[in-house]
Amino acid sequence: MNKQILMFCALLCGFTVISRAQSVPTFQGTTADNKKVSIPSEVNGKYTLLCFAASNKSQADLETWLEPVYNHYIAKTGIMDAAYDVNVFFVPVFKGANAAMKSTLKQKFRENAQQDLWPHILFCENDLSAVQSALNMTKDNVPYFSLLDKSGQIVYRTSGAYTEEKFDAMDEKVE
Repeated sequence: MNKQILMFCALLCGFTVISRAQSVPTFQGTTADNKKVSIPSEVNGKYTLLCFAASNKSQADLETWLEPVYNHYIAKTGIMDAAYDVNVFFVPVFKGANAAMKSTLKQKFRENAQQDLWPHILFCENDLSAVQSALNMTKDNVPYFSLLDKSGQIVYRTSGAYTEEKFDAMDEKVE
């Protein structure tokens, strides 16, 4: 598991991951398992955690979130975790030279990552600068996290490295 998490983080080099209610701007993408997803319309009715990463400088902070998010919301390894029904999408933000390499990086991810992560990696088809601007994601060197409620409204936002306090504050918003 740790090897695959590190591989995922290595592939994110060169891109970025994201308390009042706010709408998330609409954007579309394709998961690593080739499922088309439109945010927020296709996630309404379910809590959704969006994790945006835009550079290799954000990698260290992103890595601190991967295992807790994976264990709690994806693998559901804890006793009470099975009760959580949360969409999780890690959204790499491609900029500059990395935008031209998007398809290569996506293929490399598919070849090296465990398949249970594929539905949670959302490669966007459109430029995310409007989304970044609307969500005030001004720094490329930190990951950004936004939790959407069942109606698609942002109910919790944070950035930077994982802390139990941040995770607990976010988790309290999930009913």
